[in-house]
Amino acid sequence: MTKAEYVKKGKCIWCLKVKPEVEFYTKPHTIPKTLNPNNIGFDICDSCNNYFGSDDKLSKVTFAIDKVLKEFFNVHKFLLINKKDSNSWKNFRSQFFSYYHTSKTLKINVDYIRNAPYANELTRKFKRGIYNIFLQEYHRTTQLGLDNKFERIREFVRFDNGELPLYYLKSNNGIRLMGDLEAPFELSFNDNVLKTLEEFGYYHLSMNGLNFFIAATNKADSNMEYLINQGRELIGSGFVYTGLIELKRLNEIDFTLRNWK
Repeated sequence: MTKAEYVKKGKCIWCLKVKPEVEFYTKPHTIPKTLNPNNIGFDICDSCNNYFGSDDKLSKVTFAIDKVLKEFFNVHKFLLINKKDSNSWKNFRSQFFSYYHTSKTLKINVDYIRNAPYANELTRKFKRGIYNIFLQEYHRTTQLGLDNKFERIREFVRFDNGELPLYYLKSNNGIRLMGDLEAPFELSFNDNVLKTLEEFGYYHLSMNGLNFFIAATNKADSNMEYLINQGRELIGSGFVYTGLIELKRLNEIDFTLRNWK
């Protein structure tokens, strides 16, 4: 029986290597499996696929990029679900957090506060995770992820070179505008989204009330006014959102529905 290959172009969107130099036999979940088990991509070679999902014992933050991303989004989803009881903690699985039902508290287990270099690296890995799912989902939807305009995303995400900003729309006192919490996390690439991406270089990613803007292409550098206007429009009266910031530390995002330290 012939082994299934996950290819369309036959060239990896991350390392840009082609067959037979690299193989494409490992099923590539474009979004971490616990956030969306359904979306399977292509043109992500086995080596790059393994890189995003594997812990690195030599790194300051040993956790894989995919793991950093899913841990924070999963705890956010868990806390948003209202139907929690004394047995909820038994189903809660996390390497980053511990949940205590009797005191209704959530403890972060990673050394985030006292270790600034660790905090910076954890934030960087989270940002790389956001850009990672963007390009993989973009390619799964359009088959255009090999375009040269995404070269700096490749350098930042796959090779940990350079820097890319991640902008976050701050929520007001834990208020969330949410869809179906049980539905798999999806990224939209409709005509309006693609037009905005082409014209201004920005992509707006929203998940369960958490809103981010990424600078997807070089055009974003000269279109800050677009980003500022989008922020103003979404903030409006300030009832739901209070400001648009460039993310510097991960605890600027209120994953736990309070200002966690």
